[in-house]
Amino acid sequence: MRWKLGFVSAMLLLTGCDEASDVDEETPEIFMMAAASMTDAVNDLQDLYKENHDVEFVVNYGSSGQLRQQIVQGAPADVFLSASLGDVERLEDEVEIHSSVRLVENQLTLISTPGAEEQLDDWSSLADAELQNIAIGQPDTVPAGQYTMEALENEALWSAVEPNAVYGSDVRQVLTYVETGNADAGYVYHTDALTSEDVVIIDHAPEGSHSPIVYPVAQLTDGEATEDFFEWLQSDEAIAVFEDYGFQGVK
Repeated sequence: MRWKLGFVSAMLLLTGCDEASDVDEETPEIFMMAAASMTDAVNDLQDLYKENHDVEFVVNYGSSGQLRQQIVQGAPADVFLSASLGDVERLEDEVEIHSSVRLVENQLTLISTPGAEEQLDDWSSLADAELQNIAIGQPDTVPAGQYTMEALENEALWSAVEPNAVYGSDVRQVLTYVETGNADAGYVYHTDALTSEDVVIIDHAPEGSHSPIVYPVAQLTDGEATEDFFEWLQSDEAIAVFEDYGFQGVK
């Protein structure tokens, strides 16, 4: 009788070990920081990648400068998709980065409300237009704001725009300001302008007026799931998704 009880107890222990092993085999999580201007593309990329990979994503969208600061302060991050080469370069001086590559490019675009369209013919016409508010990304933390300020200064337009400037915490907030009429015009990426039916695309920034808008991706940790995803982001399949949203492959 004691032998039978001992045998049953041993089998129950083994069964319990198997169940514990199943619980421990959790689905890998990839923590991703992504520029707000990549929201739609990254949402699609997650779904596409999960069709053939057993992973879960935890994504934080925001301005590249703010995301970089969060990473430095210890926020969990395996992959950083930035709208600025400068933020990744600064991050390399602050934390360990396993690898980084230039992924895609974008364009800077002037948009307006339908009501303000008649005052705007091209990029430079903003200097003579009678507009109340002009939305711009915060230059200190928002790459789109940095590119905008650079382009306006190089085209001698900043002094005309600055008095009426209202600043957004990221490029999607700038887009929202114009969509809702809280700003008559604004400067966003071409890819953001394409997502809205409530704004009018006026013009792109003149060629050479600002630094190239290059989006790098950085691998911050060395887990297998992270490394596989980092490599896949550079594939033709992934780049095609970015191109569907108006991004361009790196030249």
